[in-house]
Amino acid sequence: MTLPTGAIAPVPTPLDDHLRFDSAAQRAHLSWLASERLDGALVLGTNGEFPSFSLAERIFVAETAAAANTRMYLMLGVGSCALSEVTTMLDVAARCGYEAVLCPPPFYFRGAPAGGLTAFFREVLDVSSVPVLLYHIPQVTGVPISEEILDRLEGHQRLAGVKDSSGDPDELARLCGRFHDRAYIVGSDRLVTACLAAGGSGSITAAASVAPRLVNEVHRGDAAQEELDALRGLLEDYGLGPSVKAVLRRAGLGEYATRPPLVGLDPSREEALWKSYCRLVPEEHRPRTLER
Repeated sequence: MTLPTGAIAPVPTPLDDHLRFDSAAQRAHLSWLASERLDGALVLGTNGEFPSFSLAERIFVAETAAAANTRMYLMLGVGSCALSEVTTMLDVAARCGYEAVLCPPPFYFRGAPAGGLTAFFREVLDVSSVPVLLYHIPQVTGVPISEEILDRLEGHQRLAGVKDSSGDPDELARLCGRFHDRAYIVGSDRLVTACLAAGGSGSITAAASVAPRLVNEVHRGDAAQEELDALRGLLEDYGLGPSVKAVLRRAGLGEYATRPPLVGLDPSREEALWKSYCRLVPEEHRPRTLER
């Protein structure tokens, strides 16, 4: 298996002002991230708002990102409560050359027993022809990746690791230790340094979508974690998803509209965010359009 390492961006899925997927904006963003020497990109993760898209739309988004041919490590989010949709996205990942997939638990039936969740994940692992990372984000799904589930899946050859977006240092210690010989990927910008110190493989964090140079520098030890904390704090103040989209919109990469039930920032808040962002990120390191 080729395991993910380094700094990876969970890219938003750009929409035009008619709420249709904007493939040109996606290509522009991926091209800029590659030019900043980011290690990789996650397509259709939480920041990619995957539950807001039909299966057909998700397939098209995945195909378009792979066709951009940025030479970054590409991971595909395959989340769905319907196992048949997950297996379809696994086929897309294999066909399009994704190097790994990220699979959250089915998130509607929050009281599902560990045996049922294990059966779900085991089917995913059995069917997939690419490495699979489990997605631990219990504050969103309401379904943690428990020790019982991991015990039952232990040893599967396609279980590549876990992405931990809990933001909890205790969970970092638990899961990083559990996946010391595979991939532990942290999902919080605030824990990048702690992850690397504990032997983790890398990060998939919101700030990487709008300040990849800074996240790279923290990975290399060339910038302090406190600098990344300041940017993460700003994005959190305005909402991670809306703020990332607002920065990319203000930088001219696309409209980056938002489908209900999620909403974007109103103009005054977007202006305030942009001014604060520009104070933290030098102009030469802000998003720019290389081609549209």
